[in-house]
Amino acid sequence: MAYMTTSTITPNTTVSMQMTSPSMLQELTPAAPACPEATSIINPLGRLRVAMKNSSYLDAFLIFYSDEHLSEEPSPDERRLEYISGWDGPGTAAVLAAGGAAIWVPAAEVRRAKMTLSCAWLVLDGDDPSQPTIAEWIGGTAIRNGRVGADVRLTSFGEWQSLSTSLQRENLQLVPQSTLVDQLWNQETDPMWKRPQFTRVVAMSHNPEYIGMTWREKLTAVRNELQAVGADAMIVTALDEVAWLLNIRGKDLPYAPLLKAFVIVSHRDVRIYVPPGKLMMPERDALAAYNCYPNVINCTSVKDYETVYSDLRKAPELKILIPTGGTFQRGASAAVTQAIMASKRMFQPSPIIYLKAQKNSAEIKGMKKAHLRDAVAMCTVLNYLEKKGKGSLDELLVGEKIDATRATQAGYRGLSMRTRVAYGPNGAEPEYRATNATNRRIFTNSTLIIQSGGQYEEGTTVVTRTLHYGTPSRDERRAYTTVLRALAAFAMLQTPATLPAAHADPVARAPLWASRQDYLLPTGHGVGAALNRREDPVVIDYRQDTNLHTFREGYFVTNEPAWHEARKFGVKLSNVLEVIQRSSGYLGFKETTLLPYEPKLIDKNMLTDYEINWLNAYNKRIRDTIGPELTAQGLTDVYYWVMNKTVEIELPSKTKKQANSAFIKHTTIAMICISVALTIL
Repeated sequence: MAYMTTSTITPNTTVSMQMTSPSMLQELTPAAPACPEATSIINPLGRLRVAMKNSSYLDAFLIFYSDEHLSEEPSPDERRLEYISGWDGPGTAAVLAAGGAAIWVPAAEVRRAKMTLSCAWLVLDGDDPSQPTIAEWIGGTAIRNGRVGADVRLTSFGEWQSLSTSLQRENLQLVPQSTLVDQLWNQETDPMWKRPQFTRVVAMSHNPEYIGMTWREKLTAVRNELQAVGADAMIVTALDEVAWLLNIRGKDLPYAPLLKAFVIVSHRDVRIYVPPGKLMMPERDALAAYNCYPNVINCTSVKDYETVYSDLRKAPELKILIPTGGTFQRGASAAVTQAIMASKRMFQPSPIIYLKAQKNSAEIKGMKKAHLRDAVAMCTVLNYLEKKGKGSLDELLVGEKIDATRATQAGYRGLSMRTRVAYGPNGAEPEYRATNATNRRIFTNSTLIIQSGGQYEEGTTVVTRTLHYGTPSRDERRAYTTVLRALAAFAMLQTPATLPAAHADPVARAPLWASRQDYLLPTGHGVGAALNRREDPVVIDYRQDTNLHTFREGYFVTNEPAWHEARKFGVKLSNVLEVIQRSSGYLGFKETTLLPYEPKLIDKNMLTDYEINWLNAYNKRIRDTIGPELTAQGLTDVYYWVMNKTVEIELPSKTKKQANSAFIKHTTIAMICISVALTIL
């Protein structure tokens, strides 16, 4: 009976399917489950859509990862992109009022973004020209009014113009809208989405011991540069430039000791625009911010932060220099630029970039002292981690321990970057950042990459080391030694002062290219002195060959080659180098970072005599410089850890020479013995 039922039903079913039209099939196909985050009106994304429909008459809205100064890492209260999307990294998002949201992130962040963001978001590679641009993606959707809103304060003038032009090609209009997201965020009561408070930490004058120039001397240097290009004034928007010019440090950004402020510098006066309560009387006195009456020459006035735009509209100067984008800095915002009358605009790179990048003797002294403190902290924590029972550590715990250990150092002011710890296959991702979802426990069968840095009263540090708590494989040792050779190649480079920094990059990459390897990120960049860890103007990256900025004596740069073995492991090493003048007349480099490498990962047979001499000299500097400091602080166990990690490597040629000498010696003795024996006989 069962057989008959089956034979009866099956033919009928088959006939029925054959007679079904495509449209009927589509109706019969179960609908894909909807994404609740995409349709919700109670989360920030949903509420933004409601606000767009009800009050702004916008079809789409763009959200940037930035602040009014276009900082690389905005403060928590400025992270509008994270509030709307949940994404805590760089990127640009587009939200459609009718439904749909996309985010463009750097290539190295695509995988993490896809793992982090909800199903409401389409993740696109912002570095991939084959993927749709913002304008193309919005233009390909159903548009009602053709209006796209964006906060004009959070993108540069050049970027705003480029966006506007590309949207016009899609028959779309870019509309300034600077309050929409802020209004939503300020009204939040849910602790999950409530807007963080802006920090109330006041600014402090920078330690005179590590300045080298008074702020008046710096002001004179800037005014001379303005006069040379025919500018009557300039607007200083980059926060590291504000801090450098005023000799002031703050706590308004998460990874740099900077003060949130604008500064207008003219030949007559200085106008500082700062949030209330940030500049106390000692700092105001240092800046001579008093008795600033009309027609008073060379006075300094402190004004409310929000009034900078209205003051720019009525500025009396005829030509105002507006900073353009640089290597890392993005220049002045579109809001700042549009506040200045078009006839007064003079677009030029900020002259402060070059003045700030070339450190004086006091700043160099401070950078060296900061790296000494950092070396003590890192040696201490690496010694601890090596002794800690393996399997009891994970990436997040290691990161927390590193941050806590740095904080014990005198003069510590905070982190210079988000600490990144990557174990095993996670290390194969160039920009990996551990999360609760990706966190790996650390064992003894793979490499561990630690990228971190600190801000100290004296200077800024950033360093990367790769470790191994077991017995490295042949491939791991080969990769590590190749990266070490790349590090050495660049560190030993001597270059004419006319060579663009970007063009020196192949020197570092050559050892990796010989192994058919390469890395996605630049080999290096400038480093600030108690400022940003990534500083204009130089970048060491052959793919940016149009960047013609050269090295100058007194610059500090990073040297950070890497090897990423897909889905297996990673190796990365980085040091901060000081650009110095060699006796040959060429420029060279000297390591400011002093932190041991991992001997067990070094295949000595791959190193040349030249490279071994470089490594031995580096290890000797660590022993001579860091060793006494560890002893002075009573860190005896750390001292011995450093000594064990920096044992001199004997040159192969020397070993062969000694072996030959021993052979000759033993042969001679044997011949004498034979002669004596024959004589006796």
